[in-house]
Amino acid sequence: MSRHHSHIASAIKIIDTCKAGEPLAHHLKKFFAADKKYGSKDRKAISSLCYNFYRLGKALPACSIEERILAAVFLCNTEGNELLAALQPAYHEKIKLGYAQKCSFLRINEDELFPFSSGLSEQIDKGRFIKSFLHQPLFYLRLRPGKALKVQEKLTAANIAFTEITNNCIALQPAIKIEELLTINKEAVVQDRSSQQVFNFLLQDDIYLPAHVNAWDCCAASGGKSILLYDILQGNVQFTVTDIRENILHNLKNRFADAGIKKYKSFVADLSQNATALFADKFDLIICDAPCTGSGTWARTPEQVVFFTENQIKIYAQQQEKIASSALQYLKDGALFFYITCSVFAQENEDITAQLLKKNTLTLLHSEYIEGYDMAADTMYVAVMKK
Repeated sequence: MSRHHSHIASAIKIIDTCKAGEPLAHHLKKFFAADKKYGSKDRKAISSLCYNFYRLGKALPACSIEERILAAVFLCNTEGNELLAALQPAYHEKIKLGYAQKCSFLRINEDELFPFSSGLSEQIDKGRFIKSFLHQPLFYLRLRPGKALKVQEKLTAANIAFTEITNNCIALQPAIKIEELLTINKEAVVQDRSSQQVFNFLLQDDIYLPAHVNAWDCCAASGGKSILLYDILQGNVQFTVTDIRENILHNLKNRFADAGIKKYKSFVADLSQNATALFADKFDLIICDAPCTGSGTWARTPEQVVFFTENQIKIYAQQQEKIASSALQYLKDGALFFYITCSVFAQENEDITAQLLKKNTLTLLHSEYIEGYDMAADTMYVAVMKK
């Protein structure tokens, strides 16, 4: 069996055993851990085949897995490819064709690549968004205040190529290992370019906040948004952080320690249930980074397109409305509420914002999609409301 056939066979095994709910990255890690025969080049090649396969979405359903892998490699690449040259020369001859021409050649409709486009927000450019799914987004770092020069010097000394996006944001190629080189969370935070922009509203000159902000991150996860807010407010903030998962709050505590954040309270809270009497006081600012489909990040996890079912959008939306409504009980008059998702579906974004405005005494100050699909980044939604 040739090396290319062997890689295809291994990829088929991985795809056959990958199930809904398990991230492909975790599944690949387990697969390679169970069989040590694969070298680093083999692991990289096989992983690439698997990711390419899932980037095909629901297209070419009548074809075998091997046929779909080869079609996906053709669609996702623009340079000469040894595997295609060996196994599918007809594809290799046309590798330089453009995206639309390749779809036509394969007889693929782009709605098959992303079969949930009916739920997309009207603010999302459907064609550009779907096309972005063919490539892995970049790996972004947010540089902590005063650490930019030090981080860039370390990367340069290690011969790691990077692109400076802004004074405090740099982009690296996917899968770059920087944990042993940088002090993560102290010097730089691993955070997507779009996620770094969710609080840009606060950078306006006419935004009023108290000299010391009492903030609640009500779906805190591992605390990335809180660390960002801490830096924007130059440390003049007292945090309360909650999440439904105790283990994720443990990760948050470690990250906060690395980031130098000491003034905070944390506890487990499920805001989709009865959330009365959580606090005696109210907050100057609430972050509601709500659980969502994550559809704005699926270029990183293309297996989601294959395993996702459309009814999940409604389920998430119902949960989001409950969580946001529960959190709003604890917002001071004149205070700011940030509703954030990494979804591109209107039902999770504009529709939830409209419901919150209708049911509460709120004013919408700002809302936007932070489009990542032309920048090899995620796509986020943020709405800023004032009570």
